[in-house]
Amino acid sequence: MAYFWLQPAALLCRPFKRLVKGRIIDPRSLQTRLTVGVVLTSLIGVGVVTVWVSWRTQEIMLDSHRQRAALVAERLQEDVRYYSKTMPSQAALVKVVDHRSTGDLAIWVDSPEGDRLAQSETLTMGSWQTSGVSEALLSTPMPMGTDIISVQGWRLAVCATSLELAGRPPATLYIANDITAAYQGLQRLLRMLLLTSLGLISLLAMAFALYIRRTLSPIRQLNRLAGQVTADTLDQPLTLAVAPTELQELVRTYNLMLARLDKAWGQQKRLVNDVSHELRTPLSLVQGYLESTLRRGHNLTEPQREGLEIAAAEACRTTRLLTQMLDLARLNNGQETLFLEPAQMEDIVHRAVVAVTTTTPKAGDRLRVAIDAPAVARVDAQKLSLALAELIDNALRYSDPQQPVQIALSTQANWATIQVKDQGIGIPDACQENIFDPFYRVDAARSRCSGGTGLGLTLTRSLVEAMGGQVSVQSQPGQGSVFTLHLPIQPHPSTHPPTHP
Repeated sequence: MAYFWLQPAALLCRPFKRLVKGRIIDPRSLQTRLTVGVVLTSLIGVGVVTVWVSWRTQEIMLDSHRQRAALVAERLQEDVRYYSKTMPSQAALVKVVDHRSTGDLAIWVDSPEGDRLAQSETLTMGSWQTSGVSEALLSTPMPMGTDIISVQGWRLAVCATSLELAGRPPATLYIANDITAAYQGLQRLLRMLLLTSLGLISLLAMAFALYIRRTLSPIRQLNRLAGQVTADTLDQPLTLAVAPTELQELVRTYNLMLARLDKAWGQQKRLVNDVSHELRTPLSLVQGYLESTLRRGHNLTEPQREGLEIAAAEACRTTRLLTQMLDLARLNNGQETLFLEPAQMEDIVHRAVVAVTTTTPKAGDRLRVAIDAPAVARVDAQKLSLALAELIDNALRYSDPQQPVQIALSTQANWATIQVKDQGIGIPDACQENIFDPFYRVDAARSRCSGGTGLGLTLTRSLVEAMGGQVSVQSQPGQGSVFTLHLPIQPHPSTHPPTHP
């Protein structure tokens, strides 16, 4: 039978166990605060009702026993007056006391001098005597009136009142009613009421916790959807199928904000694209004119030649920056077309090395290439070689000219891994998460002097991710950096690998 009673409780506890299993309760969360507030309110309310009911029940029981003792005293006086008409008052008193006494009701009468005029046989019974209740009760002075007292662990309802006897001075009538059993029964009832209240509060707490969790679930869903918003998904409004009116208003406001952000982001991308495109052509003309002047300017003075060389270098750097900005804008806008086809990663590594040594001939003595395992990946070979060349150029630029730069090709599981390792100045831990952001510089002055644009790593990451790969960095200040490219391996190439350039 107990099993059937425990089954509903187990079913109620099961969702609560799933609710708290493996979770750390956050005291600052709205769910915790609402649950604690409702549970405390219920606890106070049920507790106050329980205490009041317990107190009131006890008072009603004690009052009934007081009234019973007072009623027995009143009836006993009436009986004594009645029997005193036919017999002496002392004999009438003894007769009435014996008649009114029971196993739980003791009666005795004392004269004003303290003499015992009458006493029921209850006081001489074994339980009253062996427990010491009779001796303690008879030796305890009692004030006039009714009261509930405790004697030797017994609960007694006692009444002391004046008794008029014919031909005698007024005596004092004492009545003691044993209510121990009733009092213990009341205590058991009150304990059961308390346990029931605690059980009710526990069930209410679980019910409120589940209800509040269900009520707050649209907020969690909105938070999850908002966390998935990226620059590419600004045009996708958030939708909640079922949500309160207030939350629906919040969703509408949030969607309006996303629409404004999408519009601003689109304007920014168009501005970068247009500015890069419009400035690159005239700057290319300026660069060509400066380089042509330098080639033909045999009669230039040294200051003039130096000034033209500086102008040509800055024009070249600015043109390169605009080209990278344009490529990055096209990648972000989805306008850049990647020609993905199976390619030998070894050929791409050698092509990148050749590209770097062509622009920086002295770098050839510093580059160390290690091919641990050949691999074929489906990539845009030209764009990937440019991205890898950017990493190699970056390693050469920020490392000691006497230290080598290592390029290693290996395979790990289903990934082709290319690592570019230098022994340069390194990157602080706080900056490693930001170095792939546009125009981010660890040391702005050093980057400017070394010819960096601040877009090389950003463009490299965008190109590699567009090919399904990943870019990561590991670095310690003063010990160099390791840039790693991970690209998925093509298991069954459909074309032959390209040859070395």
